Amino acid sequence: MNKHSISFKKRIANGETLYGIFCSVASPINVEQLALAGYDFIIIDLEHTLFSTSQVETMILAARAMPLDVFVRVPLNANHLVLPLLDAGVTGIVFPRIENAEQAQEAVNNCHYMPLGQRGLNSTRLNRYGMDDLASFVQQATNNTVVIAMIESLEGLEQLDEILKVEGIDIILEGAADLSQSMGMPWQTSHPKVKEKVQEMYTKTKNSQKHFCAIPRQPEDIAAWKQQSVQLFVLGDDRSIIRRAHQNHLNSFKDNS
Repeated sequence: MNKHSISFKKRIANGETLYGIFCSVASPINVEQLALAGYDFIIIDLEHTLFSTSQVETMILAARAMPLDVFVRVPLNANHLVLPLLDAGVTGIVFPRIENAEQAQEAVNNCHYMPLGQRGLNSTRLNRYGMDDLASFVQQATNNTVVIAMIESLEGLEQLDEILKVEGIDIILEGAADLSQSMGMPWQTSHPKVKEKVQEMYTKTKNSQKHFCAIPRQPEDIAAWKQQSVQLFVLGDDRSIIRRAHQNHLNSFKDNS
């Protein structure tokens, strides 16, 4: 069965474990290869890249042509991008550095139609440019659109209980790298104090009945998260993975020459 016949939210509700990756190489071929490799979703990263609008749309189309859910991480304070990205057909939006309930509510407002939010209504790819009944489409969008809040600072963690009360926030994505920086120990994501804060983030999210997405730094981290019933994982960034693959490929020949 094509995975697009089951919504991302439904797959979570069904108990599936879903694996994703940050997609930072602006190529539809890269998107296709990630789908063929078996990833369940990608997060196109606009926060740390300089992609053009046409590049992003081509990547979205490539993902939709494959059994691959596609999210976009928008830059900080770039909510003006949310509406056209949703209209282009993404599954949902990842909002970086959410630090209070007001920011979380603004994210929901930009992603959802009334009454949950304030998203503008128009004919789009998802409703076949007006061929589908718009009232039914609005309900479908309400059911299927996914809003992901990244917690990347001590301020965000301190306010997480209030953030989790915002209706329409579906998933909390940990950002241990920037969190470690806000703790005065940049990039020490395996430091016990940083791991303790990420665990606190998970516990608060679980207690709210919302979903937590982990970014395992090592393959062995997966088992520990699965023991806590975590279903969602982002397995790094494609750029570093491609670099390592090329390096290993080259070295395998050099070592035998």
